[in-house]
Formats: sequence, structure tokens, C-alpha cells
Amino acid sequence: MYRYKCIISYDGTNFMGFQIQDDLRTVELEIKNALFKLTNEDIKIYSSGRTDRYVHALGQVIHFDLENEIPPLGLKRGINSYLPKDIYFKSIEQVDVNFHARFSAKSKEYRYYINKKEYSPLLANYQAFISYKLDYNLMGEAIKLFIGTHNFKGFSSSSIDPRKDTVKTIYEAKMNEYDDYLEFIFVGTGFLKYQIRRMMGILIDIGRGKLDINIINYILETQDTNILFKTADGCGLYLYQVNY
Repeated sequence: MYRYKCIISYDGTNFMGFQIQDDLRTVELEIKNALFKLTNEDIKIYSSGRTDRYVHALGQVIHFDLENEIPPLGLKRGINSYLPKDIYFKSIEQVDVNFHARFSAKSKEYRYYINKKEYSPLLANYQAFISYKLDYNLMGEAIKLFIGTHNFKGFSSSSIDPRKDTVKTIYEAKMNEYDDYLEFIFVGTGFLKYQIRRMMGILIDIGRGKLDINIINYILETQDTNILFKTADGCGLYLYQVNY
């Protein structure tokens, strides 16, 4: 067997997420179909993690094994020739069989974008638009409260497997303000289902003045799942890179 590590990007607008879901259009299904056309093999794909519906990726990492060795450059050209325009293999390298896209990862970086200006249909699928006035300074202070090792159960999906470890470490959480948009950066060991979108949702509600900044510490300390706050739109979220 020959193992290949791949860095891919995709526009999540027209996908029902990364993971295969029956016959729904997903990133994984499109990649499997392209690989089958190229190799005539039903190849299992392992990803660094799943992205939700509408979520984009600039640096998603996957790996797979092939029975026959193919030079990485030729493999990259071949796969891309069979893929739709909203998925692209940026790089492929042959790696040791002990490498695993998920379990070898040291940290992941996600970024979230909010359009500061007037609503634009050209940006609607790529930056969240908030119709309310936001306190950017307060949001910039609030995001820092996520840094550290915490139990993020209160920021995860209600459908999360109860056996799953909800304690995660966030190394970096910051907001950058530009003329046209806000950028939120999260770097951590890993993230739970909906975690970043729910963290962004509470930041938005804090920025609106709807919630007090101290609510973040309260949820981290109590894991209270009964507090109602917005889950931010998936269109503004990007898996930026995975670090090994």
C-alpha cells in the first residue's frame, strides 16, 4: 500500500458538508468518485475532520491508500481533472503509512468572516452579514476568554455523542478588523460539532449588546446548555489549515 497526504480546498456553498450522507452531494463523495474514475478502486478517505454544510476549506487535509504507486504530481493532475470546480487538490505527497490525517494532527486553525459593509449578494456565501450594529471592541475582548483548556460542552451541538471528550485547548483566539470585514481566528487542538459557529454566535450577541461578556466564562464553567444564543451562519467559516 502507498499512502498519500493531500491538502485540499473547497467552496462549501453547494455541499451538504464533508462526510458522505447517502446520495447527498458532499465533498467526500465527489472525491471518492474522482478517485474511482482515476484508479478504478473504491478508496476509503480519511480527513482531518468534518466540516458542516456551507462551511469552506482552504487547507483541509485528507489521506488515502493506493494499491499501486502513482507519482504525486501525476496523481494531483489526474484527480483535479475529474473533480468539479468547487473542489481542488492543492498538493499531494507520499507519506509514511503511520501518518493519519486526523490522529497525527497537532492543531487546527479556523477563521470566520463577517461583512462590515452593506449586504452584497456576491459575498453572501462567503462572509456572514449581520444587520445589527456591533461593538467591535467588545467582541475583540470577548474572544480572548476562549483561550485555554476548557470544557466546551456548552458550545457544542446538542446531538454530540455523550461519550465524546468535550475538553479542548484553544491556543489562539483573536479578532482582526479590516476596512470591509472582521476576521476571527481560532487555533486549537480540535473543535466539537458546531463549536466555532456557536462561539461566534455568542460573540455576535455580545457585540449586539444582547448578552453580557461574562456569559462566556459562565458557560465554560457550568457547561450550561440551556442558554439561548445564535449559532452563526456556516457560510462565514473556513477550515484554514491543519498543523502536524
